[in-house]
Amino acid sequence: MKQTTRTKGVKRRRTGCTRCRASHHKCDEKQPRCSRCQRLDLECELSDFIVPSNWCSSVQGAAAADEEERPNPASTWEVFNNSITPLPQVTSPKQPPASHTEPPSLDGDKVALIQEFQNGVGKWVDLFDDEQHFQRTVVKRTLESPLLMDAICALTARQVSMVNRAELWKSAAVQYYAESLHHLITTLGLPASSPEDTLSATILLSSYELLVLPGLDHRRHVSGALTLIKSYGCKASSQGLIGAAFWVYARQDLAMALVHECPTMLPPEEWGVSLAEQETREDRLGNKLIWLLAKIVAHTFGETDGRSIELLRDNRTSLMRELDAWFESLPVSFSGTTYGPPSPEGFVKRWFAIPSTAAAMCMYHLAYLLLLAEGCNASLSAQGDLQSDIDNHARSIASVTLSPISDGALVQAVQPLFYAAKHINSVGGKAKIWALLDRIESQLGFHTSDRIGQLQQQVKVC
Repeated sequence: MKQTTRTKGVKRRRTGCTRCRASHHKCDEKQPRCSRCQRLDLECELSDFIVPSNWCSSVQGAAAADEEERPNPASTWEVFNNSITPLPQVTSPKQPPASHTEPPSLDGDKVALIQEFQNGVGKWVDLFDDEQHFQRTVVKRTLESPLLMDAICALTARQVSMVNRAELWKSAAVQYYAESLHHLITTLGLPASSPEDTLSATILLSSYELLVLPGLDHRRHVSGALTLIKSYGCKASSQGLIGAAFWVYARQDLAMALVHECPTMLPPEEWGVSLAEQETREDRLGNKLIWLLAKIVAHTFGETDGRSIELLRDNRTSLMRELDAWFESLPVSFSGTTYGPPSPEGFVKRWFAIPSTAAAMCMYHLAYLLLLAEGCNASLSAQGDLQSDIDNHARSIASVTLSPISDGALVQAVQPLFYAAKHINSVGGKAKIWALLDRIESQLGFHTSDRIGQLQQQVKVC
């Protein structure tokens, strides 16, 4: 029998502070600050991803017997990177849903959270999906899937707690999240588990993690969904809920790539995009732009591999042609209608009848900002010659976002807003965007304070 030097009855720690977890250091969890944070003079905050007692009480059978040797996962990353957790096999997304679990129970809190999801976060998720798969199909499937039920409740409770500063909902979110991880492990071990349920729930849980600890390595948050996408053979051209979930993942992957100035984890050439040449649907055109932007991010922030300036210029020119072709194919709904006088900073309000078109136009102008002024592109042209174009694209983003657009469009526009403020010269214009970013966090619960801090630091340096 294998010997262990650990004293019987002394259980391995399940939590630790957020800084120790992020840097993979052992945490002694001393209060009010752990030893490492105290030594480095860092702010110390205990991880609140899970409630260990709730998790442990739900483990049954052999897993419970081996509980002392098996640390409980604190995130989706740990679920998919735990060698004990069975990973899904490559299979068809057309499998029937699993029937090995009891239907989830409902109570007043869950009903309230599901309704809030449909009226709030669900609309953000479905921004580029006219069929509204997450608001309709996913919510319908919660009636048979405890995994989806708890994932929706976890994400929504967390978002509500951030908006209302409600500790009660924060505590509830932690418990729903813990139960979701338990259901996810169970579901991954079922031979007839539903790819639609598993992928959708994993994406919702990744969204929860990005709300809780946006500063952690982004690859840890989205790697679980990427594992499932590759295992199930999901593509941008997939139909139904699988296709919708793929595009939600793609937007998360792109947003994190923009934050960390690196290519997307799933290279755009592997997305399997197949869109009609004369497409007129706003949601599909928006998704095509997400794909084009991922290609632009890869060019802008990827390794140059010793490529010559001429080759980089040719690649940039090719991407600009693709971007221009997308823009020229747009229906009139993407133009928006100007109204009212300009603001003191020169921003002009526009009204968009379709919420996704406002977000798409912000992403379009962001794409040009990247191609003109960021990463490897900054050295491809004389910046003085391009300053007028850079300023116009930055101001266009500000004009759209300072107009009355939907909450979902505002959340999608956080990264465009950061780059717009970065390239607007006037302090008044920057301050206007800082105020909007601050309002997005306080009123919608979407983390923006890191981006505001970066912008303010830029002004101090200048």
